[in-house]
Amino acid sequence: MTQVQVLINAPEKAERLCNILGHFEGPFDLTKGNRCVDGKSILGIYAMDLSAPLTLSIYRDAEPVIREIQEFLY
Repeated sequence: MTQVQVLINAPEKAERLCNILGHFEGPFDLTKGNRCVDGKSILGIYAMDLSAPLTLSIYRDAEPVIREIQEFLY
């Protein structure tokens, strides 16, 4: 598992991240404190506090995912 910090500070960015992660197999978790949501769920992402960085957990080969989400890395 690889964890990276991401900043999703706009609804458009939330949709874009969700769409990018949807192209990859496997689960992705977004966490902040004790809250955890599915990174492929737009409703889950909207339920998080998007004003602060979130931790994205990647449970697969992280390199291709990180290449695709460069704009979100914090």
